[in-house]
Amino acid sequence: MNHDQDDGQGEQHDQEQPARPARVNFRRGARNPNGSGAALRADVLAVLGVLKVVTYKQLHALIANDEYRTLHRTEHVAEAVRDLIKHKLVEERGRTGTIGTGKLGGPAGNKQQPSTPAGPKKPGGAGGPGEKIFGLTAAGLLAAAEALGDDREMGGYARGTGSTGAPHAMLVNEIIIAGVTGTTTHGAPPRDDDRQAPPRRALPEGPLPGGLDAWATEVAHTIVGKHTVIPDAVVRLPELGYPVLFLEADRGTMTNIGTVAAKLDNYHRWFGKLVKEGYYERPLFEITYGSLTTPEYGYLHSDVVRPPVLFVFDRGLKGSRPRFTEKGLYARMDAFGAATRQHWQGRYHEEEGVKYPSYDGKIPVLATTTDRLLAGGFLGPDTWWRYGLGTWTNLAHALDPKPDRDLIRKRRKARKDQEAIDAAAAAKAEQDALDAEQLAKLLAARAHNDTLHPCHTCKGPLGGAHGSTHELDENADPEQLECPACDHQRRRDRGRPILLDLPSDRDRRKAKRDGPPKDDPWWTVRLIHADRWTKADRKEGNIPLSM
Repeated sequence: MNHDQDDGQGEQHDQEQPARPARVNFRRGARNPNGSGAALRADVLAVLGVLKVVTYKQLHALIANDEYRTLHRTEHVAEAVRDLIKHKLVEERGRTGTIGTGKLGGPAGNKQQPSTPAGPKKPGGAGGPGEKIFGLTAAGLLAAAEALGDDREMGGYARGTGSTGAPHAMLVNEIIIAGVTGTTTHGAPPRDDDRQAPPRRALPEGPLPGGLDAWATEVAHTIVGKHTVIPDAVVRLPELGYPVLFLEADRGTMTNIGTVAAKLDNYHRWFGKLVKEGYYERPLFEITYGSLTTPEYGYLHSDVVRPPVLFVFDRGLKGSRPRFTEKGLYARMDAFGAATRQHWQGRYHEEEGVKYPSYDGKIPVLATTTDRLLAGGFLGPDTWWRYGLGTWTNLAHALDPKPDRDLIRKRRKARKDQEAIDAAAAAKAEQDALDAEQLAKLLAARAHNDTLHPCHTCKGPLGGAHGSTHELDENADPEQLECPACDHQRRRDRGRPILLDLPSDRDRRKAKRDGPPKDDPWWTVRLIHADRWTKADRKEGNIPLSM
């Protein structure tokens, strides 16, 4: 049996028809005359709770990023906004100004289309070019806190923003949208149909982790008394190793770069505030946003690396023309770095030829331009310039520029291996020199000893057999009768030293006349023994026991 049912949009469908996607509008009633659903209105409040002031298209970009909201169009978001205006939770703040180039930070981008076709002004609107800007009321800020559903610091509701076109807020919004959705209108083709949001180009590396809930704006950080630091945006990124990052956008309206640099002076003062926790003092920023490490005994707050501060430099507009050329914008970045050097400059170290900095007690200061950010995204490979690092790099490396430990270990091992090789070569060269010196000494001694009489026992060279372990490397004693080997053996056997027989008078006369006898190579030693131990000494037994 078929029953017709009303789907709330004035159309009839059979019950057996396939289920339709979740509705984005509901039956109009007195309480919500524009037909928006409660869930969509809560999403609008959540976005406004983070961004504070938005346009329809910015709302749509963040809401349609939700997988459950992909079917929503800009007019659905507009209906939710109008219902929230009726409940006095949202109010219209004005319209965006005329964007001369249609791009944040450059001349080539999507032109901002007026939110209504050209014609007579509508009652209650600001009229003129640009898009309507909406913000929260005081009651809406409380409702937004409930919609966000977490115990967070909501910040203010930017009461005066929008009366002059809110160019700064629109720039910050586009930066946050790029971080949350991983998309941008930068470089996407324009769309002529103003009733739909412009197409968005996906960034190469996607969005930041954490989604919209990780962001906050208009959050005041009290230094002392009425002196506060109010970042353009705050984002929590524990996934990247930092509990919190602070973001500042610069459109070039402050001509004195020292005024921009003074922002870091205020950050430095707030980062230096200490709070007593138990027996220790801890930095206030760790108490406020948490720390990834648990302080140990002896914890020194002066050694803690401060939270990063990210500066996005935009070319801005002066009338219908950019304030800065691309070269001028990078010069402004350089001037900002020079003016804030005392806050970010670390100490530099070198290991194995690898140079790296350490930033204890310093503020990590990162900078980029809107062009770079919206071209490559927050996680792009060369989006960020960290002052003191000296190169364009990705966000993870810019936040934590650790040295390449693998390269250091590889180089250290190679160095030690080479040192071992060099030491071995030096030792070998030294030993070779000693061996050569010893060999020269041995050969000289051998040449001398070979001219002496032979060993009385073995009849070999007096200096010892050539190449033997007992061969002398010095000149042998001319009175010596045995080579070292035979002398050593005799001593082991406890034999008496050799004592040559006395020469006869006839042999003496003959040797005196004809020279030493050729059949007696030990003649010279025989004469020495004869003079040293006479016949009487020998008869009485006065002969040496050792020689």
